Amino acid sequence: MFYKNDWCKNKHIDPVSICTFSNKFEEGNLGLFRPKKDLCDRCESFKTGNLDSENYEAHILKKEESRMEKNNDKENKKYLTFTMDLQALLMCPKSTVSSLYYKMKLSVHNMTFFNLETKDGYCFLWNETEGGLSSNEFGTIISSFVLSLLPLPTDKEKIILYSDGCAYQNRSAIICNALLHIAITKKVVIEQKYLEVGHTQMEADSIHSTIERRLRLRNIQVPADYISVIREARISQPYSVQYIEHSFFKSFNDHLFYRSVRPGKGVGAKCVSDVRAFMYHPEGIIKFKLNFSDNWSDLPQRRIMTMKPTNLQDIPNLLGNRRKIKKRKYDDLQDLKAILPVDYHQFYDSIPFMDK
Repeated sequence: MFYKNDWCKNKHIDPVSICTFSNKFEEGNLGLFRPKKDLCDRCESFKTGNLDSENYEAHILKKEESRMEKNNDKENKKYLTFTMDLQALLMCPKSTVSSLYYKMKLSVHNMTFFNLETKDGYCFLWNETEGGLSSNEFGTIISSFVLSLLPLPTDKEKIILYSDGCAYQNRSAIICNALLHIAITKKVVIEQKYLEVGHTQMEADSIHSTIERRLRLRNIQVPADYISVIREARISQPYSVQYIEHSFFKSFNDHLFYRSVRPGKGVGAKCVSDVRAFMYHPEGIIKFKLNFSDNWSDLPQRRIMTMKPTNLQDIPNLLGNRRKIKKRKYDDLQDLKAILPVDYHQFYDSIPFMDK
């Protein structure tokens, strides 16, 4: 339609037939680019007739409400608003050598934050020997990031964090209590809001795509090589990156104000996955919303009154040493040293591994 109605019309020429156009398109070895995008399970279920229209319309309404809520917060200059997400798994080493395809490699993780007002990007990078993917790791990273924003600028009222609804990553009791600690100790209001499942595309994803484009022509010898890739990914406004070691992560298991953040009690009550937003108040209260259009409600859970706010550095470490990988993966990494410069061999020799 563009060729016929716009291009040919502007050039004042007659369009060729669809057959001629298709033949020339194939002769030129051309193709139409289709952006890679994950499809929503519920939307696809509705298309195939496996989801009724009532549930589908409720799903679409939640999607539109979450998008509108994020846009409103983005436009409000009184709020510090961020989106956050974990990048798809990175691997190390990385190169075009064919032998890498058949070997197990070291997993590298990158947690990202994106400032909706300034467009600044922040990355927290670690490999699997320094930390895992539990609520304590994410609670430490999110807490550390929020603390780096304080004290709030005089023109800002609160901090808002948008994410998907991944339970261990964004929606657990550990993370809620970690953010409540900050709200109490620093006298700041923090809100955590969740986008609708299947429609969680957000600005933090642009960090991931920019990094991936930069990676196409780069070899990665050790996990720390990702630092320079991330810093160089966006030239005009470089991303900030922090490389994390195991001593960075904290254990919040014994520092809980609330053992549960479920918005209801008893059989049939609402679950944590139904919550659309949490608010962490300086008075030590957690409030929640099941819909963005609702008013804030107090969390109907008993608070552990004996707990007192503690500075992040005073909370015990999650790990005493680096995490061990499986022996098979260690052996594969040793084999891969053959394609790596000798300067990098010591890193792979120092990786702890299980005996079996």
